[in-house]
Amino acid sequence: MDIARSMEPLVAVRAFADYLFEVVRRKIRPRKLVSAEDWVTQAMGRTLYGLFFGPYTQKVWGVPPSHLAASFAQHRIPHISLWKVIQTSLRKGREKISGTEHRYAPLVVELFYPPRGAGLISERMAQRIRDHGGEARTGTLVTGLDVADGKVTGVRVRTVPRTDDGGQLCMLATGLEGGTDPYRMNGSPGPEERIDCDLVVNTLPLPSLFKLMGDAISPEARAAADFLRFRALTIVGLRVKRPTALPAQSIYFQDKTFNRLSETRNYGGSDVCAPDETVLLCDITCDVGDAIWTADPDELGRRCAKELEAEGFLESDEVAECVVLRSTFGYPVYMVGYEQAIDTLMNELMRFENVLTGGRQGLYKYVDMDIASEMGLSMADHILSGRTKREAIGDIPYEDRVFA
Repeated sequence: MDIARSMEPLVAVRAFADYLFEVVRRKIRPRKLVSAEDWVTQAMGRTLYGLFFGPYTQKVWGVPPSHLAASFAQHRIPHISLWKVIQTSLRKGREKISGTEHRYAPLVVELFYPPRGAGLISERMAQRIRDHGGEARTGTLVTGLDVADGKVTGVRVRTVPRTDDGGQLCMLATGLEGGTDPYRMNGSPGPEERIDCDLVVNTLPLPSLFKLMGDAISPEARAAADFLRFRALTIVGLRVKRPTALPAQSIYFQDKTFNRLSETRNYGGSDVCAPDETVLLCDITCDVGDAIWTADPDELGRRCAKELEAEGFLESDEVAECVVLRSTFGYPVYMVGYEQAIDTLMNELMRFENVLTGGRQGLYKYVDMDIASEMGLSMADHILSGRTKREAIGDIPYEDRVFA
C-alpha cells in the first residue's frame, strides 16, 4: 500500500498495466515458475518487481532473485491483489487489505508479545523443566552425536563461557562452526562430556545436525546438507531516550544499512526498558566473515543511529546504549534446487527413529516464531502418542511437515 501511495501517476499506470498483463498471461499461457523472480513477476508485474521486490530481495539474501527458488517467494510474500491495494491507497486512512491471509507469512493484526520481550518465553519454559526435575543447560555447545544401530545413543557437549566482547554477543549453533574468531570467549571451554540419551529433539540448523552425526550419514546426505545455505543475521539494538520512535511495528528499507527496523514497545514489549525510553532493533542480513559481520559494534551502532536520525526517528544524542547481536544461522536461503537436497535429507532422517528435528533452522523452513512453537507442540504430541516416526509422518510431503 505504501508503494502504491508513493508512486508517480505514470509509474502507477505502468505497474497496473504490467499486473493486468500477468493476470491475463496466467490464464492464457501459464508458465513454469522456477525462481523467486519468476514468482514475483507473475504475481506483481515486472514494474513492481524492478522497483522494490527485486532490489530488496537481493539486498536481504545476498543473491539475485533468479537464484532463489520460487517456493521462497510463495512462502514469504502474501499474495496481495494489486487492485485492492490501489483501491485502498485511494481511500483516506490505512484500512486493512483483505484477502491476504497466507500460511507462512500472514499479515498479523494482533500480537501476543511478552512485556519483557520474547526471551521471557524461553526463560519460563526452562523454569518449568527445572520445576519438574529436569535440567536445562545454557552456555553449552553440542560437539557430536554418537550413533549405533540406527539410533543416537549419546550427545557430546562442551560447556563454554559467554561469547561476548565489547558490547556484542554472538549466538553459536554448534561447536563445529567457523567464522567466529572475533568473538573471544571469556575463558576456556570445558572438557567434552557425553550425555546418554533415548531420544534427540533437534532445533540446530539441519546441515549441522548431519555434520554432528558424522560417518553414520550417507555420502549423498552429506552432499545434500552441504548444498543448503543460511544467511547470517546481525541485529543492532539501540536504547533510545524517548518513549516512542516509530509509527509502526516494523518498517522495511532497501536503501539503508539495515533491512528492517522495529520497536519492541510497538510489539508489546512495554517492560523492556524504562517508560521514558524505547528500544529500536536494526536487522542486517549478512554473511559470516563479511564487512558487516566483522564490523566494530560501536561503529555499526553509530552508523545505524546516523541513518535513523536522517529519517527523523531519533537524535543521535538520544542513544543511551548500543548492543550488537549476531547469529551465524539466521535465515535459510532457498536456492534453486534446494528441494532435491531436502528430499534426500528427509529420507535420510527416516533411518533414525529416535531423532526428531523441527523449527526454522532444524527443519530448514522460513517460519516465524508462532509456527515454530506450533512445531514444538506437535513434536511433543508425537512423543506422547507412542507412534513411530514413519506412522506419524508417512508420506506427508516436506511442504506440510511440522517435524521430521
